[in-house]
Amino acid sequence: MTKLIIKRNSEWNNGARQFGIYLNDKKLGTIANGETKEFQIDSGNHKINGKIDWCKSPVIDFEIAENESKTIEISGYKYGNILLQLVTVFLLIAFLSKYSLPIVSKIFISFIAIGFLFHLYYLTFGKNRYLRITEQK
Repeated sequence: MTKLIIKRNSEWNNGARQFGIYLNDKKLGTIANGETKEFQIDSGNHKINGKIDWCKSPVIDFEIAENESKTIEISGYKYGNILLQLVTVFLLIAFLSKYSLPIVSKIFISFIAIGFLFHLYYLTFGKNRYLRITEQK
């Protein structure tokens, strides 16, 4: 049997939720934040993707030979981890500066709106690219 290794990066965004792993459109299992799992699969051509709620990753094709191991890495969308932290910090600064520096508050609110719209894109139109999945060489 061949071995498929799935690695999930530890991230603040989606940290409390598990990703579903689908091999050839069948659920292989789930993976938690920062976890690495190994699965025994048949050799040959396969399609793999990840899902979380209504969002998912693009499907990637890979070939695996008998007694070979393949590593796949899965994570949230690009910049999602840092963006959510920045929006939280900007929101806190905007709230604290509302009464002392009203002009600065408006600038921070515009940054918050941009960050919110970026996240909203991945929850709606970009839902099929919410997760990133890559084959490690």
